[in-house]
Amino acid sequence: MFAPAPRSVLVLLLVALAAGFLLARPGSTRPPDPPAPRADEFSFHRDHVIGTSLDLCIVAPDEGTAEDAELTVLNEIERLRTIFSTYDATTEISKLNRTREPVRVSAEMAEVLKAYELWQRKSDGAFNGQVGELVRAWRDGEKADREPAALTLDRIVADLKKPGWRRDAGTNTVTRLTDQPLNLNAIGKGFIIQNAFDAVREQHPTVSGLLINLGGDIRAWGAPPGGTGWAVGIQNPFRHFDNAPPLAGLRLTNRAVATSGGYERFYTINGKRYSHVFDPRTGRPAEGVASATVVAADNVTANALATTLCVLKPEDGLKLVASVPGAECLIIAADGKPFPSAGLRRFEVTAAPVPARQDKEDEKAEEPKAGAWPEGYQVTVAVELPKIEAKRYRRPYTAIWIENDKGKAVRTLAVWGNAPKYLKDLGDWWKIGKGDADLVKAVTRATRGPGKYDLVWDGKDDKGAALPQGTYTVRVEVHREFGAHLRQSGKIECKDKPATVKLEKNAETAETVIEFKKPEKK
Repeated sequence: MFAPAPRSVLVLLLVALAAGFLLARPGSTRPPDPPAPRADEFSFHRDHVIGTSLDLCIVAPDEGTAEDAELTVLNEIERLRTIFSTYDATTEISKLNRTREPVRVSAEMAEVLKAYELWQRKSDGAFNGQVGELVRAWRDGEKADREPAALTLDRIVADLKKPGWRRDAGTNTVTRLTDQPLNLNAIGKGFIIQNAFDAVREQHPTVSGLLINLGGDIRAWGAPPGGTGWAVGIQNPFRHFDNAPPLAGLRLTNRAVATSGGYERFYTINGKRYSHVFDPRTGRPAEGVASATVVAADNVTANALATTLCVLKPEDGLKLVASVPGAECLIIAADGKPFPSAGLRRFEVTAAPVPARQDKEDEKAEEPKAGAWPEGYQVTVAVELPKIEAKRYRRPYTAIWIENDKGKAVRTLAVWGNAPKYLKDLGDWWKIGKGDADLVKAVTRATRGPGKYDLVWDGKDDKGAALPQGTYTVRVEVHREFGAHLRQSGKIECKDKPATVKLEKNAETAETVIEFKKPEKK
């Protein structure tokens, strides 16, 4: 939970209320203040937006205004995608990567390249915008199941130490100076979020609060109705399931936040995982930091710092953050040790930032009782909502829960939907969840995957009580407006050995994989 407001804040609030009462007392010549305009919070979720998910919370006077603001965000994302996406041969960056000749570029491209130049200097080379060939080398290494050759990495690193491009402000052109293709994703996504935020502020003056979450990178402004800021959780890099509790909580307004780390995306070579975040000074994946979260005044700064902190040693990362006005961070080292910056507390960190790793073999577990849930085992549910080509398509309302062998619901894993009032359309789940407001609140959470969601069940019920080993049923209910209402279920043995159950794909979900096993060691 978030910490209560300090007593001094409450005292000031009471004084302000009293002053307003006295000014508006009978006989006063000042007319009473007009009532504040009504504002509600509207939520939107979309998958497969530039390769990730998009969550929006918009505070507006009516649903029409909120939907118009959502469209503004989507249009701005698409406009900038045509500049920065390396997956589309027609984009500006793709055209730039095909030649060493001068290329006329947009103001947006020039601005992002300028930001890369700044952060490459600030980081002493730990941040770089020319990692395209590194990405290819390690991707090819994964396919061949062997690391890239040392000579290949040495050649790439030698190029990365050189200036990657030359900007000519007079002609608005950029000339690439090496054969290394540009990859501007680290700052590009933050730049897109920042511009989408600015577009809403400019085009929709009646919007009074906004939270943009694009794949885990966030811009927060204003506050939800009745709130003092937006509650933002920091994901635990060692337990990063979509329904797992956050590592820590922040309360933000008019701030950007970004998290980077190799726990979501990685390369697997010869059974070992390698982070997708590279150290451009060595050509190898960064290994010393599990995750880095940065709060800053803008998204470009937050994204650049978050990526850089995954490459630097935690102590050096803290020094870099301290040199940036208004920036704070939480670095989690690969061994789980937290490194918070000195000023992070002002954003109300509300959970102890200590992610206890679960793979330590030197900790002795108590002897399990007969019939108890097997030590170290968990159930994982991998759900995928495929990309459906429809202009107004949004993620369907979805509920996923666990039932025991008597058919009694024991644990709700996830409930997804833009408007709580429509959760009743999930008829099967509503029978068990409608009477528990705290349950709905606890499990209706935003996710970050591009249509792919990983959920976990630790063998406990909704109240935290341990359940015995046995046969359990995983139920999935999906209902989309103007679409299908689908129900699936699968029984899985949760006893003394691993088990796997698969639910067939349908009109709304791809194949769902349910596994009972011990967590993989990374």
